[in-house]
Amino acid sequence: MKKTVGDYIRPFVPAVVFAALLKITGTIADLSLPYFTSLIIDEGVARADLPAVMRYGILMLIISVAGMCVTLWGHHNAAQISQNFARELRDGMFAHIQSFSLKELEQISSSSLIIRITNDVHHVQHLLLMTMRMFVRTPVLAIGGSVMAFLLDAKLSAILLLLLPFLWVVMQYTMKKTKPIYKRLQTNLDRLTVVLQENLTGVRVIKAFGRSDYERERFRKQSEVVRDTELSAGLVLAAVNPIITLLMNLAVVAVVWFGGLRVQVGGMQTGQILAYINYLTMIMNSFMNISKIFSMYTRSAASTARINQVLQTETGIKDPASVTKQQPDAPVVSFEQVTFTYPGDQTPSLQDITFSVQKGQTLAIIGPTGCGKSTLVNLLLRFYDPDSGTVKLNGASLRELPVQTVRQTVSAVLQKAVLFSGTIEENLRWSKADASEEELQKSADVAQISGFIATLPERYKTELTQGGSNLSGGQKQRISIARAVLKPADVLVLDDSSSALDFATDLKLRQALRTSLKEKTVLLIAQRISSVMQADKILVMDKGRVAGFGTHAQLMESCPLYQEIYHSQIGEEAVLHGRYVCD
Repeated sequence: MKKTVGDYIRPFVPAVVFAALLKITGTIADLSLPYFTSLIIDEGVARADLPAVMRYGILMLIISVAGMCVTLWGHHNAAQISQNFARELRDGMFAHIQSFSLKELEQISSSSLIIRITNDVHHVQHLLLMTMRMFVRTPVLAIGGSVMAFLLDAKLSAILLLLLPFLWVVMQYTMKKTKPIYKRLQTNLDRLTVVLQENLTGVRVIKAFGRSDYERERFRKQSEVVRDTELSAGLVLAAVNPIITLLMNLAVVAVVWFGGLRVQVGGMQTGQILAYINYLTMIMNSFMNISKIFSMYTRSAASTARINQVLQTETGIKDPASVTKQQPDAPVVSFEQVTFTYPGDQTPSLQDITFSVQKGQTLAIIGPTGCGKSTLVNLLLRFYDPDSGTVKLNGASLRELPVQTVRQTVSAVLQKAVLFSGTIEENLRWSKADASEEELQKSADVAQISGFIATLPERYKTELTQGGSNLSGGQKQRISIARAVLKPADVLVLDDSSSALDFATDLKLRQALRTSLKEKTVLLIAQRISSVMQADKILVMDKGRVAGFGTHAQLMESCPLYQEIYHSQIGEEAVLHGRYVCD
């Protein structure tokens, strides 16, 4: 079911109402103070009645302390509510993002998602906090102050009635001007984050090509766009407080002028004028706070729309209504007339692909760059669904299996080795949290990384930096392979996962995989002909189509593309002189 920001606020409504009641109670206490001040002046000071001064003074002290305690309680509750709401919203967004297929992740960029789950959530959380702290207090002060001022002297309240239209115009102008500016600001922040993310992830390339100055200038320009957008909103908001202050001061002058005239004719007392000015100040300050709330609201409205876009984006990869039972005797992996086109592309990446792999077999996939080899992996892991045709696991279509079942059945090492900050052991246990020390050692032996780990002072407890940047490319690939081998899955996919390994290590790795993983079905995507020659079946891809399928010997007789790859990598002369030894 689709959710919105409102759905996450709804459980907190009772707590918000309670915090609002606390705030209203404290505000009412504040509203009573100017009235008692007028009584002290008019009944105590003017008549030299010290007991009256003491009586009203003590009452004001009690009300002030009680109001402060209630207000602090309300602030504490408001902070807890807003932080808990932000946590739930972030958790909900993160969980929903995890369900996205690659199609949805490409529609909303990763940098934009980062901004939305941090910066945008912060804006909404801050608005909720200020709503409980200011938005509840402000109308009560404005309305309550107006009522008290009217009760003190109805005739002077005409001044307030004259001010209200001007204040309303100021508020409307502020909202109208700032709302589109804040929408632009969030978009510009997304772009700034993209530039920053590209620079941090591509820092080695930038330094290698000597493009640091260019990238600094690119970041500076985008940063200036963000600054200029912020300034545009700031200029509008900067004019609000001076305008309201001017109106307030004019109102105070009018109250003193006309109030003084009423005192002369006996229509008011001096203390009442002082109380009236206090209430007038409260009302004007309330409108200043309202302008701040409107500015927060316009910014939060843009953030709320962006958050809702994420929450209401439906993933195209869903669990089926009814699950189909897998068939033990069927091929473990099969593609049946599969055609697939990436979103936004016009040309299919795969066309009419058909093949199958039996349990325990190794299927090698080879072909030129861009022929669709990795796309097969994307479909097998159900990152995407095919446009037509069927991908099956153990005889059941992936569309008829829960997504989690598919990804538990398949263990994959993708082209880019991805490691996480933490220890080597923690990275390996990603695939099997309860793995024993013996299982860790065995998977490392198969991946040809145990020797390197043994040389480290902390061995498996060695800390890795973000992305495993303190390891070489080959070391990262082998730890990724060890993690995949450790996973209790029926199918192991190695997508060009040994490209950073030397020939000798690659040979040992393939020998270890054959001897240690006899029960697993292996899909091996490789660029080297030597890596695929001993596979049970070899699938040759070319321009998204099947160019050949069979054993090495069969393809050497029937597939021109395979022959071309073979001779270009090994060379006829090397074969004739025995300088290449096939494993």
